[in-house]
Amino acid sequence: MTPEQLRKALAKGSPAPAYFFSGPESGLMKEALDAVAALVPEAARDFNVQVFHAFEADFVEVVNAARTLPFLGPRRVVILRDVEKTRLDQLGRAELLEEYLAAPAPETVFVVTTEDEAKSKSLAKQHAERWVHVEFRALQGDALARALREEAARLGVRLTEDGLGALLEATGADLATARNELAKLRAALGEGGAVDEAAVGRYAAGYEHHRSFDIVDLIARRDLAGALRVLNELTIKDEEYLGLLGGIGKRLRVLWYLAGGEREVPKEFRVYPGQLAKFRTDARRFTREEIERGFAGLQALDERVKSTPVPPKLLLEHFLVGFLSR
Repeated sequence: MTPEQLRKALAKGSPAPAYFFSGPESGLMKEALDAVAALVPEAARDFNVQVFHAFEADFVEVVNAARTLPFLGPRRVVILRDVEKTRLDQLGRAELLEEYLAAPAPETVFVVTTEDEAKSKSLAKQHAERWVHVEFRALQGDALARALREEAARLGVRLTEDGLGALLEATGADLATARNELAKLRAALGEGGAVDEAAVGRYAAGYEHHRSFDIVDLIARRDLAGALRVLNELTIKDEEYLGLLGGIGKRLRVLWYLAGGEREVPKEFRVYPGQLAKFRTDARRFTREEIERGFAGLQALDERVKSTPVPPKLLLEHFLVGFLSR
């Protein structure tokens, strides 16, 4: 089951008696746990919602809580967090969990969580017939864009297409980071404000850090003078240059695909569809051979930054002059 399918099931008031939540997207998992807890009316949650942490929980107490009848209401919620942080092969924990899942209390929604990939695979398979497995993976593409539009609407701001693309690039297409930046933008712009590319550049993603993305854009536009100017305006720590080189390399790979006439780029590059038109325009400024020479120069630059005492800014300036000069 996906988080979206879970949301719809909970909205209909038809939860399963037991769930297994797994995956690295902790923000989405927290939202799902809050939604499960919200099955219990707010006035009764202190009595009927219990959260246990596996590293300190007595599994007998967890199972007893799950079998306890609700107080002043029809439903209880019991959550066992971070099951990977305990030894299920000790103190009869595995047996207690299996016995409960074999005959779960009909009045209780029981949820077990883990962010550990290895643990999730073994547990999901072991109890596949006894609980509903919900995987929380990092959102990508249209799903990520939809989640950010919904968050913008909730905050009361207008997220434009160019603003969405700029936000995704500035935050590395990370949902939690992008939501945090949207909250900052809401505070800066006020209700009804437009989150466009200019606003993201002005307010989001740490300012100096965000302006490093300006360098990537200027390189893609083959604007040597602009790239050198922004580079000299920024204060970038030496250890941050490798991240900037990674951003340049990613953009060059995207341009390489498009410069060869491809209409799409591989999904792992996380290019939002609204960005493709801009990237196609940039790709026309290069041939694939030029981009391949850029790859070679960037690899040499990466090695020099790691192995020589020469300031990384000087090395990057030398690369830019060589790559972007016609």
